[in-house]
Amino acid sequence: PLGRLAPLALLWCATIASAALLLPVGTLVWWIVTGSSAAWQPAALAATAWSTIAVAAAGAALTTLLALPVGVIAARYRSRASRLLEQASYAAHALPGITVALAFVFLSVRYARPLYQEYPLLVIAYAALFLPLAVTGVRTAVQQSPAVLEDVARSLGHGPLSVLRRVTLPLAAPGVAAGAALTFVVIMKELPLTLLLRPSGMDTLATRLWTHTENQAHAAAAPYALALILIAAVPAHLLGRHRS
Repeated sequence: PLGRLAPLALLWCATIASAALLLPVGTLVWWIVTGSSAAWQPAALAATAWSTIAVAAAGAALTTLLALPVGVIAARYRSRASRLLEQASYAAHALPGITVALAFVFLSVRYARPLYQEYPLLVIAYAALFLPLAVTGVRTAVQQSPAVLEDVARSLGHGPLSVLRRVTLPLAAPGVAAGAALTFVVIMKELPLTLLLRPSGMDTLATRLWTHTENQAHAAAAPYALALILIAAVPAHLLGRHRS
């Protein structure tokens, strides 16, 4: 109980929320309404939003799929090898996005030319960069599920893969989904890697936002920024519900 300090605490929380959400959104709306460069096309905005959702969903799906074995092993089979495997998955996330992007550019141009600036390479690069986010979600979700239920399933004659499919993954599904949602949000706003590896003619909300702001066309950039916030609000809401 805060007593007389409760109004001050509520005021402080409201101030933080206003600075983090109301002020940016209000500024974007003001630019859209009053800006002279707000000659944006709804069709182009919708196409860009769809491209962003598609590539972010594909990247989050692949990242989560690759994170499943690493997260399960890290949570259930603690050993020196499993710790090394988990730590190795964090390596790319310790690097700036531009560094990872340049590495994939070199790899594709030198050894896999057909993949250069193609959709699959972009999705793979997202998975390499943001794998730790999904691994952390999977490992935490598996650790929170009772291991004794897996032991019971094994005692009833189920093999490791059957236990994983019928017990471990269903129990950990909410946490795995939360990790996938977080990965989706982070991929949507990734800029350096997307700029270097995106297919020719493909734009995301982040790249369109960057292009317009580089040209000082803030009002033209505002709809893309607002769309990015609105789309990210959906998985962010799901993340909040999962944590509560």
